[in-house]
Amino acid sequence: MRNTASSWLILAVYLTSALTQGATITVCPSGCDYSSIKAAIFAASPEDVVSVQSGRYYDHLKIDKMIELQGIDSGDGMPILDATGRGSPVTVSADGVVVEGLRLLNGGPDSAGILVLSNDCVIRNNDASNNYVGIHLQGCKNCTVQGNAASGNLQFGLRLDDCSGNLIFENEMMKNFLGDAFDDGTNLWDDGTVGNRYGDFDDLEEGCIDEDGDGLCDSGREIPGGSSRDRFPLMSLDI
Repeated sequence: MRNTASSWLILAVYLTSALTQGATITVCPSGCDYSSIKAAIFAASPEDVVSVQSGRYYDHLKIDKMIELQGIDSGDGMPILDATGRGSPVTVSADGVVVEGLRLLNGGPDSAGILVLSNDCVIRNNDASNNYVGIHLQGCKNCTVQGNAASGNLQFGLRLDDCSGNLIFENEMMKNFLGDAFDDGTNLWDDGTVGNRYGDFDDLEEGCIDEDGDGLCDSGREIPGGSSRDRFPLMSLDI
């Protein structure tokens, strides 16, 4: 009797877990569930995955539910979201959102490739270049920003305003007009072992010395705007 009760309990837990995993909704130019990312997000429920395949998509996405927006290289490169010079390609206003694997470009004035206005989000492995700001967090807590590229932006590659407790590491910020990074709050710019690569602080001439050859600058980098500091900035890959 006890074994039967235990079996039913295990089955109930399994079914509950399966039901809460969410569905995967596919997007591609043709042959998927949707050809529009915006339509797929509108149709998604919390905890669903919106999986976007290679292609160029002209849109401005507002993510106001807890979903994962996942870019997939299906053979023609990273999916591109082009804002055509107006607004931000992606704006996140819900907690717990994941955005990964997308190239975001051509954001308009006073916008960002990815604008985050919420907490507990994950922004990883995106390319947010050629915008006003690459990735911009405003009033956010407990977000993770990892493995992104942000170059050629008119302001900063990565900017945090009024944020605290966010983790930023393994990002590469290069040739951004006002600077690679800005943070007026208290956030972590390394994970305790590795930080980020900055185009203005990644070789000897810029003060990045790596005497032990571990690929990290021996001294940290102050992040303009406040008291945040990257303790383990990355050396240039070309050195």
